[in-house]
Amino acid sequence: MKLQSENIDSAVITRRTAFLGLGVVGGYGILASRLYYLQVTKAEDYRTLSDNNRFNYNITLPSRGRILDRNGEALAINRQDYRLILIPEQVKNLDATLEKISEILPLQAKTIKRIKTDIKENASFVPILIDDHLNWKTFAALNLKTPKLPGVIPEVGEGRAYPNDGVFAHTLGYVGRADSKDVANDKDPLLRQPTFRIGKLGVESAVDKTLRGKSGKLKVEVNAVGRIVREWPEPNAAAEHGNDVWLTLDAELQRYGAELFEEDSGGLAVIDVVTGELRTLLSMPSYDGNLFVSGLTQEDMNKLNTDERRPQYNKVLSGGYPPASTFKMVVMLAALETGLVNPEDKVFCVGKLRSGNRDFHCWKRRGHGPMDMRAALKNSCDVYFYDLAQTIGIEKIAEMGRKLGLGEKFDIGISGVKSGIVPDAAWKQSKLGAAWRGGDTFNASIGQGFVLTTPLQLAVMAGRIANSEKALQPHLIIGENLSEAGDLGIDPSHLAYVKEAMWSVCEEPGGTAYKPNGLGIKGLEMAGKTGTGQVRGISASERRDRIRKNKELPWKLRDHSVFVGFAPYNAPRFAVACLVEHGGSGAKRAASIARAMLGRALERDGMAEPIATAREAPL
Repeated sequence: MKLQSENIDSAVITRRTAFLGLGVVGGYGILASRLYYLQVTKAEDYRTLSDNNRFNYNITLPSRGRILDRNGEALAINRQDYRLILIPEQVKNLDATLEKISEILPLQAKTIKRIKTDIKENASFVPILIDDHLNWKTFAALNLKTPKLPGVIPEVGEGRAYPNDGVFAHTLGYVGRADSKDVANDKDPLLRQPTFRIGKLGVESAVDKTLRGKSGKLKVEVNAVGRIVREWPEPNAAAEHGNDVWLTLDAELQRYGAELFEEDSGGLAVIDVVTGELRTLLSMPSYDGNLFVSGLTQEDMNKLNTDERRPQYNKVLSGGYPPASTFKMVVMLAALETGLVNPEDKVFCVGKLRSGNRDFHCWKRRGHGPMDMRAALKNSCDVYFYDLAQTIGIEKIAEMGRKLGLGEKFDIGISGVKSGIVPDAAWKQSKLGAAWRGGDTFNASIGQGFVLTTPLQLAVMAGRIANSEKALQPHLIIGENLSEAGDLGIDPSHLAYVKEAMWSVCEEPGGTAYKPNGLGIKGLEMAGKTGTGQVRGISASERRDRIRKNKELPWKLRDHSVFVGFAPYNAPRFAVACLVEHGGSGAKRAASIARAMLGRALERDGMAEPIATAREAPL
């Protein structure tokens, strides 16, 4: 029995051993199969997960396209920029980190507030800009400090720069950070990058997406605290450079115009009367667009806001000014087109014209004597044009003004273009709730009263008269906003008459803008018209005693100086409009600048050589 029992026990042990062995083998089999599954079958998946733990993908910013003038000179470029960014999810203690940074780079309270706001409004992995445009000394010191500050990264990138000291600021505009409205309207991930800048004004804004380019991806290896230790570029994920944009402007000509203006304020436009291309579009004084890129200080802002010459205001596109006597060509053409007036008929100017119980004065106190239409323009006789306007009425004058481009908001591809005012009876009733009066017509006939124009519109007016066939459309950005010029619809013989009268203003002794060899170019002549825009009322007592001269008045009460013209007279190529705020007589400051600009434009275009090496400085 004992032996039998031992045999039974032995059999049980053997079965248990066998089961145990099978269990062990099975366990090892399961483990082996699991290991095979993890290390072979799923190897690629887990390698990807491992890479994701060890690698990050950063958005790479594209280089912004340049803005070039017609000859390829760069007006807006990119320069190396030193900056400091922060990755919120990698920062353990934000306040302590910012305090450490401030030991090298002092952070103002408003900057810290902005950083914290940016962190709240973005995902924790989105980089936040601490500061940019750092100098090398500060940037080098930060590079020594930041290895002990997880999530704080010194970075070398690109920043926008404008190399022409603000001469093109009003046209180019500037770039800035995308605000919440920009981000809401544009889903491009670039706008969420703290160092990325978009166009905020001018050409930079108008063709921002052309200049912007497309983002890329950069694979970077990071350590345990998230600091980049190595880059792994992938060629197929590179950022795409933004496209360059070409303008019709001539950089050298624009700089020359700025030099001529010196410390004066106003607007200047030069236009090709054949193509409509704008060669100069200048507002003075200007401002440095680089200040807006790097961030305006309060001192900078105060200086801009308190300057009575309003450097931020785009006078050439937005400024509404009385065109003064440059408007007289509008009245002439309106009269000729109606057929109601014989240009040879004379009006006797005694220095004023009585209408009702009011006298309307000529600028020449003692009067011009007998004036026909040509002589009236040459001498800028106000009384003649009062009489002419009274004959044809404001409706015909307004209609002609619009044909010549006044009162029109031109689409040149950038914002800020104003339409000005070409008034008539309907306009006054609509805007002021009042009836049109005869005195309103007299004022309008000499470019005063309700009439307001921009220098751009005046340049187009002069260009359309010079072209004589097409309703010239101004053009700024090459390849953008092209508008076909329709027929001007004015009798060519009437235009020829007006152009010849404009020639007498500049080239015939006695003309208000006469100057021998005015263009300074042998064999070439110009045509034009002066204007003196009155900005103050003159009392009866002042007229009786003595009208004060401009130099005796505060700057803001002095007359505006206006001039429009074109050249060469026989084969027009360029038209110009110049307005100098409170510059006095149009025959002096504006005419001098415009004359010099036309001469230089013709030289730049290879049409002529100057008579002398140096041109006379403007008065």
